[in-house]
Amino acid sequence: LVLGVDASSLLAQTIQALAAGNAVVAVAPGAQAALQSLTGKGLPLAAMNGTLAASELEKVAVDVVACATDEASLRSYRQALSRQTGPIVPLITELIYPAAYCHEHAVCVDTTAAGGNASLLATA
Repeated sequence: LVLGVDASSLLAQTIQALAAGNAVVAVAPGAQAALQSLTGKGLPLAAMNGTLAASELEKVAVDVVACATDEASLRSYRQALSRQTGPIVPLITELIYPAAYCHEHAVCVDTTAAGGNASLLATA
């Protein structure tokens, strides 16, 4: 979820999220016009004109929220996100920080517990 305060920040954060392979819902006054160059291209993007109150963030099921705005607004967003149940939803506040839109998953398989060849593991 990208909450834009102006066209340039909305565009910057939306592009970074899309480049990292994320689906994006962008909400801001004039979002459709600001993101017109990206819509209709088959990208996982929905642009909605308007605003989203901080209290509404408690009810929205998203993996991350991006918004580069003033500290008072960010504080209310953080408080609303902290009241959600379930996984912690990060709030990206930096305008340019592409790595924030990626989430690494590591999988480790212990083959010895499944009858794997332990001698191969011992030599590694």
